[in-house]
This record gives sequence, C-alpha cells and structure tokens, in this order.
Amino acid sequence: MSKMEADVVVIAAGASGITAAVAAAEKDASVVVFEKGGTTGGAASMGMGFFAVESRYQRAQMVDLTLDEAVRVFMEYTHWSVDAKLVRKYFGQSASTIEWIESMGIEFLGAYKYFPKSYPTWHVVKTPGSAKPSERAASLMFKALTDRAVELGVQLKFQTAVTKIVTDPASGRVTGVIARDAQGNAIECDCDAVIVCTGGFGDNPKMIKEYTGFEWGKDLFSFRIPGNVGDGLSMMWDVGGGKTPVNMEMTYNSPGLTDIFKTLSETMRQPNLMVNLEGQRFMNEEVMQNTTFTGNAIARQTERKGFTIITDEILADYAKKGLDYITYHHNIKTVEKWDAEFKQYMSGEKAAASGLSDLHAEDEVQEKVLFEADSLAELCQKTGINLKRLEATIAEYNAMAATRDDRFNKHPKYMRAVKGKKYYAAMHRPCGYGTLGGIKVDDELRVVTPEGKPIPGLYSAGTDACNIFGDSYCFIMPGNTMGWAINSGRMAGYNAVAYIDSDDFVE
Repeated sequence: MSKMEADVVVIAAGASGITAAVAAAEKDASVVVFEKGGTTGGAASMGMGFFAVESRYQRAQMVDLTLDEAVRVFMEYTHWSVDAKLVRKYFGQSASTIEWIESMGIEFLGAYKYFPKSYPTWHVVKTPGSAKPSERAASLMFKALTDRAVELGVQLKFQTAVTKIVTDPASGRVTGVIARDAQGNAIECDCDAVIVCTGGFGDNPKMIKEYTGFEWGKDLFSFRIPGNVGDGLSMMWDVGGGKTPVNMEMTYNSPGLTDIFKTLSETMRQPNLMVNLEGQRFMNEEVMQNTTFTGNAIARQTERKGFTIITDEILADYAKKGLDYITYHHNIKTVEKWDAEFKQYMSGEKAAASGLSDLHAEDEVQEKVLFEADSLAELCQKTGINLKRLEATIAEYNAMAATRDDRFNKHPKYMRAVKGKKYYAAMHRPCGYGTLGGIKVDDELRVVTPEGKPIPGLYSAGTDACNIFGDSYCFIMPGNTMGWAINSGRMAGYNAVAYIDSDDFVE
C-alpha cells in the first residue's frame, strides 16, 4: 500500500469537490482530490450557471430581490423545515462567489429567470463570442476552477476511488482515507480533514428504491450520472454520520423524447390540456413551466403518468404565433422542426446527443411516449386513457376555452379548445436530476452524528449534504442546484482549514 499525506482530502471532483479543493488550497492547505472518473466538474459541466442574490448583475438589471427577502421566501417555501442558519450563510456568500469565479477569468451574461414566475437568480456563464445562454457553458467555469486548483498545488488523483474514511478509535476524529487506483493498487492518505462530495446515488436504482420508493425505469426516469452510486454516503454513515431523508430533485420528462427531440418535447410541454389515465385533469397546466411542481403532480397519478393532448389546430396556431413558453435552455421558439422530428421519432431513428440528453441512460426507454391519432377513440386505444372520461373532460374543457377555467383557474389565453382532425399526446413521467441529501450536516458543513455531534474533521458538500430544499427543489429560485454545490463546496473548504488551524484541532 502506497502512502500519501495532506492537510485536506476531497472525495470526488464534481462541482462541490473541485470548488472545495480550491477554497482549501487558497487558505494554504495542502489538498489531495480523489476522483473515480477522469475529469472534474461532473454533471454540472452540462449546466449553464448558478444561483446568487444581491449580485452586481442583479443590481445592474434593477432586480430588487434582497438577501433578506430571498431567505424569507426560501424558508417559507420549505415551511421552515430546514436549517435557516445554513441557508442564510449560503445565500449570503453567493454574490461574492460570483466575483470569486470572475477572478478566475470567467464572465457571466447576467441574472436570468428560468420561467416567467421564477426569480432572476440564475447567473449564466458567458461563452466566448456569444451573447446568448448556451448549453454546457458551465464547463468553462469548471475548467477555470481546475486550472486554479493546479496552480495552487492541489493533487488531482483521477481514476482513483476512496473506499474508506479512517477515524481515530479513541476520539472519533478523521485521520485519513483508503483509496484504490485503476490498477487496483491501494493508497493510504493521512490527513486532518476530509470533505465528501460524491453526488448522491442517482446511478443506484437499488438505493433509489430503498430510500425514495421509486423504481427507476418503471415509475422514475431520472438522470443516471455515472458513478453517483451512494458510496460517499455509505462511508460517512459507516463512521457515524447521521442519516437524513432523501428526496429526488423532482422534475418530469417524456423518456426518449425530452432533451433529445427538442421541438417535439418543448411543444408538448406547453400549457395545454393534461390528463391522467382516468382521462381527468389534475393540475393547472400553466404550472408546467415549473418542472418541479409538475413532476410532483404527475407522481401522484395512476401509474405516475400524465398526458398532454394537442391537435393539428393547436399546432397550426403555434406555427403562426410561436410557442407560449420559451426556455433559455433549449431556446425552441417555433414548431418549424415538428414534422421532421416527428417523422424521425416515429421511425425509431435516434437523434444526436447534446446537452442534457447525454445524461439519459441508454436503458431508460421502455415504451413509446408520443402518439398520433385520427380520433379520441384511437388516441385512447394507443395510450390507455379512459375514453368516456376523456370525452367528458374535453367537452368541459372546450366549453371553458378562452373563458374562465372553473376547475384550476388557468389563464384564458392558454385555454385552447381541443378540436381538429389530428390528435397528439405525449406521456410524461416523473424525472429528476438526482438525489438530494442523505447525510446530516450543521451550518458549517460538518458531518454530525444522529444526535447532532460533529465528527471532528469530517465535512460534506454538494448533493450528499443538500438537505436545504425540504420536500421539493426550490425551482422558483433557479440555479440553486449548482449554486448550492459551488457555495457549499467553498464553505466546506474554508471551514475545514479553519478547523485545522483552530484550538479544537489536536494532532
């Protein structure tokens, strides 16, 4: 077994890990990062930006959301079920984190909303030569963080997985880790602090079933980030870390369609009629812009399925006027490519992977999710929707078209009558970007026992420690996933070094 030593060991080099490494190294700590893969940034490199409040971009855009107001909104959203001290520290640091990232040569386009009824908290990274939001823009940021880590002397050990956190039997404090490289060689690294940033267990269907109740590939079609198998959580639990409830970062998708056939997907995510298998409405379809809320609603339905239904007349209206909702992510404004994509999808052809489509597992597609029919009876035969109830639902819906929605109070401009010669339906299923939480931490990101006692020298950041969203990801303040990862990593890096330099630390 080979030997190494460092002040701080960081386990995994995703968004929180590489940030923690830079933060610790900037405080003059020697840092080793063990990453089982071959690169830094992880899935966050597919993203575009992160959360901040009271940033200079918001001030320039005359955004009047204050730190106090953001914390209030967030805590009320979570019903004060999360650590308010930790939320305040995260939000309070977020604006300076934008400037910290800028100091590494990264530029931002500004502060954006993700959908109309969200807050402009999403700070999108600027790609060279472009003034528009671009997929994968965040990869530039993680390259800059990696370059900064190397400049500061951080040792990056790729293709090397940590298998055990070592603690002193008498005091319980962290003393090192055991790792294994790609050739199977064992490495023992002595250290004074460990920061675990392994990203949850979104790539572990067994743990998903055990801790969330969903069956991946059957009633959940979340992203499968390679390597996120829960090993970091297990290692922290093994040394006494307290467990917390685990949630999925819930969204919704149409497996095999979403993020792949983008015009089809975006068209079928507009605020038109949506029903369950019983043929009944179950939500105000305006809410579809908030993918977290929509995912929650769909997860309550029979077989966890929801169906958006449109017609050729609605398509013609979109061809004339453009889509109702346009996201910065996909930036699909028209149905210009509908016919070409529809033919491609129905023929079984695959589309070229790009952006988030790279994160969909190859084995997730089990059934067709887009349907075409010449009648409601044919549509119900293909989808399994109850015909009699669907006919009654559409009759009621059409009677309310362009007037008041007596059921869910949807805005009249979105109450398009479901009539025409062709019917189209897309089946939506619960999805998610991965798991949230699992390990108990305090407001300094110290891993604590079930009773709340800190384990000396053990910290966690990012998804493993993300217990701040309560039962649902706070998508009304977009950028929070990456914002939490980067800011919690930065906080954990600083706090780990502060612990080593404190009077509490004993060699």
